[in-house]
Amino acid sequence: MVKRTRVLALATALTVTLIACAPDNTTVDPAPTTIPTTTTTSSVPPASTSTTTTVAPTTTTSTSTTTTTLATGSTITSADGSVLITQDVPFTSRLQLDVFAPASPGTFPVVVLFHGGGWVGGHPDDIAPLATSLAASGTIVFNAPYRLALRGGGYPLTFEDAACAVRFARQQAPQFGGDPGTVTVVGYSAGAHIGAVTALAGNSFNGDCLVDSGSALPDAFVGIAGPYDSDLLDPLLLVFFGTDRAEDPAPWEDGNPYTHIGSNPDLKVRLIQGQLDLLVPAGFAVVFNDALRAAGYDVGLTLVEDGDHGSVVDPEEDGDLVIAAVQEVTGQSPVE
Repeated sequence: MVKRTRVLALATALTVTLIACAPDNTTVDPAPTTIPTTTTTSSVPPASTSTTTTVAPTTTTSTSTTTTTLATGSTITSADGSVLITQDVPFTSRLQLDVFAPASPGTFPVVVLFHGGGWVGGHPDDIAPLATSLAASGTIVFNAPYRLALRGGGYPLTFEDAACAVRFARQQAPQFGGDPGTVTVVGYSAGAHIGAVTALAGNSFNGDCLVDSGSALPDAFVGIAGPYDSDLLDPLLLVFFGTDRAEDPAPWEDGNPYTHIGSNPDLKVRLIQGQLDLLVPAGFAVVFNDALRAAGYDVGLTLVEDGDHGSVVDPEEDGDLVIAAVQEVTGQSPVE
């Protein structure tokens, strides 16, 4: 088994890199990625064991739920008309998310998607191309923000926001054609760390949820380019956890996915990491995969031979592996 200490030197390099790349403490969110859309007046249609794979480079449980309808924003369509995007849907008193749904009617698995950005930056629009592709493949995607460190977030508020998003998605899924019994959390980069904690221990975080009942534990987790062992990112995450780990380790322990291994034991986990990722080394995923496997989880790791930090989330490059992982854990047939 690979030992966690083997990634310490690489984690130190990651810390230096992220500090250098971190945005200033500003109230302005980063510019979003623009997704070509056209406005429409239509509404969202009603709901009518462990393996490790190396991938060559590419060229280019159901339960009944009572649903309370909450206010939503406007609905637009993707450029090709295959996806309906309901914008600015409140899920806490402070935050709004976007819901991506297939334009065709049906009952689909649900994905809650968390963006990256080094815990201090990033925006859901950055990962909207993946949300669109996931929806086009036959899922309902709740593309959710969370409060950032230096902007009112950090421990435990960021995890509370993530747990609220899962509760909201599960309760509101039927309104958008989703199956509330099939919920997968997908997280990218820092969002993979946040998503992993939520997937294992979401019910321990409550917060300012508009939907304050139901489980915040998903059925599956797909982590993309995630730095899972947050202890190795000290001192980078001082601002996120708000304490010195040596003097007050409790927040660091609660915010580390390794602490919660053994919780949510039926969780299915798929990890995707680029072998050429210079920002988040592949060792983070390798060691996390080993720890989950040793604890008895249904876990799989895909190492992308020529993948880097950006390619693994880009639908035009290696992002199809994310779609395949979601289809696998939800039992979907691949969409041709």
